[in-house]
Amino acid sequence: MKQDLYNIAKCISGRVLLIGIEDANIFDIINSNDKILICDSLNNFKSKKMYCDSTTKSNSKVIKVKKLRKVFKKKNVDFIICNILEMKKHMKSFLSDSIYINSNMLYIYGNENDFDSEELISKYKRYCNDIKIEKFDDNFIIYIDNKNTKTNKVKDKFYYVIDTISNIRNIIADIIMG
Repeated sequence: MKQDLYNIAKCISGRVLLIGIEDANIFDIINSNDKILICDSLNNFKSKKMYCDSTTKSNSKVIKVKKLRKVFKKKNVDFIICNILEMKKHMKSFLSDSIYINSNMLYIYGNENDFDSEELISKYKRYCNDIKIEKFDDNFIIYIDNKNTKTNKVKDKFYYVIDTISNIRNIIADIIMG
């Protein structure tokens, strides 16, 4: 899996957003890639905020996860590489935000024990994306093509409510079964 992430980092270009990446080799590959114009990196700083390091600014800033749309604007980020473990708490808002801000490809990787990849794929299929998954033992990488994806505020709110109800239902089922 790590080698595939390294290959992805070699091939990307334009504006890149890294979320929850802690591997120093990926940062080295991205720094040596001349096709990348701007690279922003979000890492977990507090429970509802992410710490943003940017290649264009000397100062880092704290970004609320729910404010990703305001910071990065519509279809402003070409490629996103995301560690699903970092965004697990904020998955409801990140689903629509990642579609909104991304104009090319979204790569999500993680461990099958931490997050169900099939559930994630079904949630992204709502937006009619071309989705491909690669599995490596317990790990996975999901490739999501956002080139022809359109967003709608009403649709996003509807899916947000559906996901909230689904999460509440799962919590109640866990309590009853536990």
